[in-house]
Amino acid sequence: MRIMSFVTPLIGLASIGLIGAATAAAQSKPIQKQSFDQSEIDAFIEVYPQIKQVRMMQAWLEDNSPGTFSFTGLVDPTDATVVSPQATVDYGYNWFSLSDGPVILTTPAYDRFFSVAVYDMRHNVPAVIVNPDKPIVIKRPDQASPDEDANIVTLETDQGLVFTRMLVVDNLNEVRALSKQIIMQGGAGDMSYPLDPVPDGLEATTEAYLVGEHRRLSAEGALQKGAIPKKSGDVPPKYLAVAVMIGQLATPFDFVRYWSAFADVDGSPIDPDGRYRLDVPAGLVKDNGYISVTPYSLETKLLIPNEQQIYDRTSYTMEPNSDGGYTIVLSPDGLGQNGLPTSSVPYYVLLRAYLPRDGVDVTATLSRIDER
Repeated sequence: MRIMSFVTPLIGLASIGLIGAATAAAQSKPIQKQSFDQSEIDAFIEVYPQIKQVRMMQAWLEDNSPGTFSFTGLVDPTDATVVSPQATVDYGYNWFSLSDGPVILTTPAYDRFFSVAVYDMRHNVPAVIVNPDKPIVIKRPDQASPDEDANIVTLETDQGLVFTRMLVVDNLNEVRALSKQIIMQGGAGDMSYPLDPVPDGLEATTEAYLVGEHRRLSAEGALQKGAIPKKSGDVPPKYLAVAVMIGQLATPFDFVRYWSAFADVDGSPIDPDGRYRLDVPAGLVKDNGYISVTPYSLETKLLIPNEQQIYDRTSYTMEPNSDGGYTIVLSPDGLGQNGLPTSSVPYYVLLRAYLPRDGVDVTATLSRIDER
């Protein structure tokens, strides 16, 4: 659901930083000002990820209690919680506080892909644990762990988020039952995370600047090794701000890599009424990883409605080629090998490779297969 390490420029996503309902709540009443110099923009870039985290947390807390989980079930085209969501994943959210001490997270065993990502309020991601086989303790540096044999995760802030992804493969009832076994002990502490008021217009000015910087950095290949830090200082602040603007709750480069297409291999923009073949090379992910391919509406950045209710293809639902790669046909009617319906909606396509092999190139090829 979220973009982080870009292997091709995501041109045309000037408004994708609108994360939907999760970021609708304002932090505080803005201060009026007409224009800003570069030093003010640079200073705001430093706190931009924190502002986005606080807004998402505050929106979630309107309907949920800290230290508890909420789960999405299968995401459909009406779900606008985040941009570029995955259709066949049950997402879990748990915003919590460590002000009263560490928390302990217990999880069930699952024989398909299941990940637990931990975020702090600076959008650092100190841990992404896949199919955890022991408890997870989340604590501050000065707190002792109540279980030294657990997976121990240390946060830079009191407040944070546990974000889970459980892949659904025609087994939603099983997944929903397992979700009830994802339990946090503790976490109901102080959820306040004060930030200075944002001058009116500064956020929009900064995002416009970041859109241009995203184009430049992508063209230079500067983002290909990741833009999401495990700890503060791992990546330049501008890289992180660009990544958060494009897709909040992205994860570090060693967990997932992305490839996207807004044009075909010849450089022509994707025609909503055209038929395209996407060729995905073999060997992108480790044995316990998987790939997914999803088209998204250019206008909404959400899943595309279609009669078949097929919104993505994954390693679990596609027929591979003889070499282990995949061919996916994208077309308005969704017919063809591993077909994906696009419903004549202007769209872009996103390939995700979860648990990528070291040094792998996740570049795919999108070719038009009908006459223009």
